[in-house]
Amino acid sequence: MLYRISSPLTRVAYSLREGAAHMLWLEHGVAHLGHDAGHPSRGDNWPRLLWWPVGSAAELLVDAGTRGSLLSIPRTTMLQALPIAPISQQMQRTLSQPVDLPAEKSIGVAALFSGLDREKRKSEAGSEIAILHYLSLLLLQLWRMARQDLVAPGGAPQGLSERFILLAAQYRRGHRAVADYASDLGVSRDRLGSAVRRATGISPQAYLHKLLVRDAAELLKNTGMPISQVAFRLGFADPAYFTRFFKRETGQSPGAYRKSTRRSANEGQVSFSAWP
Repeated sequence: MLYRISSPLTRVAYSLREGAAHMLWLEHGVAHLGHDAGHPSRGDNWPRLLWWPVGSAAELLVDAGTRGSLLSIPRTTMLQALPIAPISQQMQRTLSQPVDLPAEKSIGVAALFSGLDREKRKSEAGSEIAILHYLSLLLLQLWRMARQDLVAPGGAPQGLSERFILLAAQYRRGHRAVADYASDLGVSRDRLGSAVRRATGISPQAYLHKLLVRDAAELLKNTGMPISQVAFRLGFADPAYFTRFFKRETGQSPGAYRKSTRRSANEGQVSFSAWP
């Protein structure tokens, strides 16, 4: 779903539904989540590109005079739009975190939103394919901008744990050692471990494993990929090792987890024939 925000006269609320990610192209004005009213997106630096990953339902509030475009992307559609290439792993790491970026140097984002909107309104033959390609390009542009912001001087968050979390979101499927992250951040492994434990309650290694398990669970639940392909997509060279890893972390094999989630989904469906 694509919504055009055209300078409302009063504050307006948009529903961010559960099970979807959301991208906001903020051309002018102020926008923030309903529970984050004290920390709106900066209203003095436009345009901006904001991203909220798949999560629970929320409410987006935009102030009067705000202009922009809001794109709601169901989880399955986002997975379809990601490229079948190694770069997809890096993109998913970035897309698992909220993003708020200045976009004054990116003239392509506005054109991509316009093209996507045009395809949705015209509904010509092949529009569904075109829309998916536009979405792929928007996700790629978001990833590029977030990556540049991370490595730019002054772009990374000040906290050591926050910087680790951002790096982990980008590189976890590369299965890098914790020592490599510590080296990137210019600290010892012990110092990194202490900072991450204080922030998350778990070690850096456990945090990396947690992210991999979450990605694996999403792919097993929401796609029909063979388990071997899920393993390769997550950076595991050996599907058997992926199976042992997943079972150690969750108590279930990947196949058993997939069956249990599908059974739960089927049990939750209501048959119309059972209605009075």
